Amino acid sequence: MVKVGDRIRLSSTKGPDRDGVVMAVTGSLLRVRWPSNEETTLAPAPGTLTVLAATDTVKETARTKKAAGKTKAAVTKTTSGKKATPDNTRSRTKTTKRPSN
Repeated sequence: MVKVGDRIRLSSTKGPDRDGVVMAVTGSLLRVRWPSNEETTLAPAPGTLTVLAATDTVKETARTKKAAGKTKAAVTKTTSGKKATPDNTRSRTKTTKRPSN
């Protein structure tokens, strides 16, 4: 079973093999980011997909609350001028309430 973050190789009879990283999995569809930073949604045919490096989900779940609190998300501006973090994409924006002083 392919998971988000897995490095894969996709074989093709029409061209050279391509390596990429799985960005999303929806049923049998995979969203893959290639080294050129392009993304493709595809449903691989049987025998065409090889997992090169599986993600290690144990390390992600073993983080402590203290260590998790120290990390900061990168902040970028959206076209509307609002701040967005990498996990809120174009159409989804989170609104957070700031405590009043």
